[in-house]
Amino acid sequence: MKRDLEADYADLRARLQALQAAPVKDFAKIDQLIDELEKLQLAIKAEHGLQGNNPIE
Repeated sequence: MKRDLEADYADLRARLQALQAAPVKDFAKIDQLIDELEKLQLAIKAEHGLQGNNPIE
């Protein structure tokens, strides 16, 4: 079964936004979600034949 990367990305974004809106910030969890988002973003780009974060690639 193929993983739905876009759905996973949307879920992580929603979780990140909720953490950022919280009155008391959990910066360790925020950093962890940002790292997970970056990995997912790179995986999504790889599915489309792109690599890295350089838009000129």
